[in-house]
Amino acid sequence: MSASRPPNPSAHVLNERMLGRLRLRHLRLLAALECSTTLREAAEAVGITQPAASQALRELEDMLEVALFERHAKGLRATEAGRFMAYQSRQMLGSVSYAAEALAASALGVARPLHIGAIPSALSQLVRPRIAALRAALRDWRLHLHEGMPDDMAASLHSGLTQIALVRKPATALDRRLVFTELCADEIAVVASPRHPARPRHPQQRLSLDALAAYPFSLPIGVSVNFNAFMQACDQAGFTPEQAPVQSISAMLLVAVTSDDHTLAALPRSIAGPWLESGELIELPLRQSIALPPLGALHHVGETSPAVKEVIRVLKS
Repeated sequence: MSASRPPNPSAHVLNERMLGRLRLRHLRLLAALECSTTLREAAEAVGITQPAASQALRELEDMLEVALFERHAKGLRATEAGRFMAYQSRQMLGSVSYAAEALAASALGVARPLHIGAIPSALSQLVRPRIAALRAALRDWRLHLHEGMPDDMAASLHSGLTQIALVRKPATALDRRLVFTELCADEIAVVASPRHPARPRHPQQRLSLDALAAYPFSLPIGVSVNFNAFMQACDQAGFTPEQAPVQSISAMLLVAVTSDDHTLAALPRSIAGPWLESGELIELPLRQSIALPPLGALHHVGETSPAVKEVIRVLKS
């Protein structure tokens, strides 16, 4: 490392340095290194020689003043900084791919493809019931739907890989370059097998949350908006929910997880909806709702694509 550089470069210094010296070959190498065990494999994946790959990696680490990979006898192992940069590289390369796709579509005289990122709740509640309407409204467009977690959706939107992110309303103030359009409300639902002993005995019955304290719950995993909302409601009801032996609120596993006729699942109604509609699960209606931030569409203020406006119009209907 050069003795003339400060030991901890500022964000501004790094930004200027990366804008001036970062190249696509660096991004391609970083993305390849994450999937390779040796520098030679990564070099072959991007079509360069091993010495050229070694030089590019040295350039990167010198530019960023941080070790991206640890060298050991069997090859390379990414550091935390290396994993972060590999992820960012994939995002940036995805933007390049999208630009190429859009330009190719423009050259052919057709509309560019529209990429929509969505969290599972938004796909289930907003997109699933409106696929036919979206297909009709976007007849001349190719629509690509990508599922992911909130952080992934925000990163894809910022990088230009997607043009719309269907997410929950952000808890913090929005970047002034973004706008959020609220599309629907959501709340926590407690669901169970139709044979569960706590099932309502008549249509108008409402249960207090503490009446379910004797049963184990499958809960949202990790600290999240969904998890925090439910745990706060349980705390107000005066109990800590017992966690079931199997934990998952994946839509694919809900019926299986609750099939012991004892386990309850607490999850967004938006995810539980299809199973409640089919009758494979029932809801245990609560006396007090457990509200979640609304679902909606996040996009850039300057987005001019008519397809973005059309998607939002359809999802509002």
